[in-house]
Amino acid sequence: MWLTADAKFEEIAPIWIEAVATVVGVIVALIAIVLTLKQVRMTAQQMRQASEREAQDSEDQTRPYVGLDVLPGLGGAPSFDMVIENFGKATAYDVRLRLVNEEFGPQSESDEIGSALGRLFAVGFDLAPGARRRVFWRLPADENASPSGAMGAPEAAEVVVEYGWEPGGDRESRVFKDRLRYDLSEYPKLTPSPTKGARTIGSTTDAQLKNAVHALGAIAEHVAEIRR
Repeated sequence: MWLTADAKFEEIAPIWIEAVATVVGVIVALIAIVLTLKQVRMTAQQMRQASEREAQDSEDQTRPYVGLDVLPGLGGAPSFDMVIENFGKATAYDVRLRLVNEEFGPQSESDEIGSALGRLFAVGFDLAPGARRRVFWRLPADENASPSGAMGAPEAAEVVVEYGWEPGGDRESRVFKDRLRYDLSEYPKLTPSPTKGARTIGSTTDAQLKNAVHALGAIAEHVAEIRR
């Protein structure tokens, strides 16, 4: 018995509908899997970034920070000192200083300080948290002084300080570098200096009283210099 076209369609339609539904279901499932994998990957990336930020924050809070500063010297004007200080919360190991594009060396024929700075900073030293070192840095040329030539470091330069950190645990040791650019060509002219105060008191001629005043003035001057 022959089936009509409508009868054939009615017989085949459910099969096609089921097949199409199966294909659509598979496609939807694949899309869901892709979206899930994408979300998992994104979540893993966010967790990794958060972990890296936490590790960086922990390092920033616990590592050493060695700072440099060129200040008026304790020896008095017009000398300058270099202050090396660890502002961090961990010990800075093997601290070394060097000049960029040049070497420490004599600034004049009579200068022994420049070479000494090179020898000093070529050998690393350690700085505990809050510790500092202050060293003679530069004395400009003075025709009225003896010796008269400039001594120490160059008048203007860039200094690099390198130091290590040992965080402990499974973390590897780190080496940090910081830089300081300075120019002492105009700085000495604008640097305020403490004074020793009056040299006499009224019309007194008492030598002991004058000496006491002078001594107190000298103490005040040195305390002011140390606090720089």
